[in-house]
Amino acid sequence: MRVALGRRLRYVFWPRLFPIMISVIKKLFGSSSSSRPQAGQQAFAPGTILFVDDEPEVRKLARVCLEQAGYKMIEADDGQKAIDLYHAERENIGLVVTDVLMPRLDGLGLATHLHKEDPELPILLLSGHMLEEDLWAEGNARLRYLMKPYRLQDLESAVVDLVGPAAQPSVGT
Repeated sequence: MRVALGRRLRYVFWPRLFPIMISVIKKLFGSSSSSRPQAGQQAFAPGTILFVDDEPEVRKLARVCLEQAGYKMIEADDGQKAIDLYHAERENIGLVVTDVLMPRLDGLGLATHLHKEDPELPILLLSGHMLEEDLWAEGNARLRYLMKPYRLQDLESAVVDLVGPAAQPSVGT
C-alpha cells in the first residue's frame, strides 16, 4: 500500500501484517453458538451500537442512518477510545461497528481485544480493502464485514442481520 505524502510516496507495510491479524481473529471468533438473546427471543434487545471510525463525516452519516432506523448509537474516533467507551457502557452495547484502518488501535486489534472480553459481542468490520472471504463464513454469526464504499441501506441491513431490528418505540396509552 502506498500513501502519498506531498510529492514523496511512503510505503506502509500494514498489508504484510494483515494476514497475521486475520488468522488471529479467525482463531478467536471461531463458530460457536451464542448465549446472547437473539432477535425474536424473549429478553432480546439490540442494545446500543458503538460506531468506531476516524472520519467524523462517516460517523455523522452512520448516526443519521442508524438513529432513523431506531437504534441508539455512541461513537469513538479510534480503537483505544472505543475500548474506554466499551468499559463505561459495556452493559448497554449490543454491537460494535468499526473501520479497519484507524490510528492508535485499528479495527482488527479492537475486534481482537473486545472478543477476549466478550466472545458473544457481534462486530461489523468496515474496510475499503478486500479481506479473506472465509472469515465471513455463515458459521461465524458474530463477525461480519462490509466493503467500503457502502450504501447506508447496506449498513442498516448488516446491523439488522447481526442484532435484529431496532426496538419499536412504545406507544403511550
